[in-house]
Amino acid sequence: MTRQLLLGGFEEFTPSFISNAWPHALSDPAGFAGLTGWTELARELEAGGFDFLFFADAIGYPMVEDDIPETVVREAVQFPVHDPIPLIAALAARVPRLGFAVTASTTADAPFLLARRFATLDALTDGRVGWNVVTSDLQTALVRLLGQRSVTPHDERYDRADEFVDLALQLWEGGWSDGAIVADKAARIFTDPAAVHRIRHSGRYFDFDGLFPVAPSPQRSPVLFQAGTSPRGRRFAGRIAEVVFIQERDSARAAAIVADLRDLAQAAGRPRDAVRIVNSISVVVGRTEQQARELRASLEAAPSRDAMAALFLGWSGVNLLGLDPATPMSSLSTEVGQTTLASAQHAGATVGEALDSLTAALGGPKITGTADQAADGIERLAADTDVDGFLIEHTFGGLATYRAVLDEVIPRLRDRGLVPAVPRGGTLRERLTGGGARLPARHPGAAFRV
Repeated sequence: MTRQLLLGGFEEFTPSFISNAWPHALSDPAGFAGLTGWTELARELEAGGFDFLFFADAIGYPMVEDDIPETVVREAVQFPVHDPIPLIAALAARVPRLGFAVTASTTADAPFLLARRFATLDALTDGRVGWNVVTSDLQTALVRLLGQRSVTPHDERYDRADEFVDLALQLWEGGWSDGAIVADKAARIFTDPAAVHRIRHSGRYFDFDGLFPVAPSPQRSPVLFQAGTSPRGRRFAGRIAEVVFIQERDSARAAAIVADLRDLAQAAGRPRDAVRIVNSISVVVGRTEQQARELRASLEAAPSRDAMAALFLGWSGVNLLGLDPATPMSSLSTEVGQTTLASAQHAGATVGEALDSLTAALGGPKITGTADQAADGIERLAADTDVDGFLIEHTFGGLATYRAVLDEVIPRLRDRGLVPAVPRGGTLRERLTGGGARLPARHPGAAFRV
């Protein structure tokens, strides 16, 4: 039986995302901060059968110690970048089915505040929300903007994330019993005090003692996404993630990552299929293959070399422009974005080679061709890698990114049985995992239920 693919759109609340191609003729970034363009995009994605719209997020912007490269501001490299949480609340009121996932950092946030925010958002969206759990890139900016004293080492950030997520899950799953709200006017009892439970937590990184003041939402816990593919990040994902997204361009490596993530989920006491895995892909479609290739070339030529290097700096913590072009890429390491650095190391043996290939190297596989060729490429990637679906990456921006995918590619995938004839509904967890609205019994968060 053909497995039907999960489909998401991959965006950030900024005029320019992965491609940095806002100067392109097809891009229209000026109104990025308003609701009109995002509403149009969400409605089209919903009508076209997408399951969710995924928002990456960046609290800071690329920096080198005390220096903010002028390129960052001048060429819109994750600057400006706005808060996607209010945007999701507004969009969910305008589209009744589409789900939403959003990045939030365990390094920059506090468990109680994040749990409160996501429980509120899950209620407002009727259970259509996921949390992409990250430990944060842009570590230098976190030190400068949030007053953190130093950059936290990579693996220690995951130690903190483990405790952070466990405490958030305890608040969502264990703070209230079912049926706690009775709203009995005659007895003057809105909430049964016996059904609201005091949470006490004393750990290495966090302490909490009190009640969780947000009533249970449809999912209780948002769907847990995760994106780190470092060895420590994969172990973290195997324990808690319900959806993992990767950006792996080599099919053999992607297949190995998929198998490893499922092995790690099983080692953590969960079913192998407890983790859904989606790979981000960049899709450019033309009436002919030649037209598509010309369009891809114009997309890759739109950003400057400095702008792409600044984007890489923000994601990886490595300033390639500050290094001798002859420096071997294999000699570089980072405590910030190990996955991003690895992608550039695959793309070029030296710093100079990597700089020349960044526009093509960042992000997931590039699918370029006619609509039939794009559908063939997506079908082949799914078969070769065993992923469960794809995130369609921001390319030109707004509907220009998705127009040909919606109009030409998805109908072909639907004809092949790779996309449902009727779009999936229900809560985000129900549509992405095929289970119920609540965390499954073998997820570690289920142990906190009362």
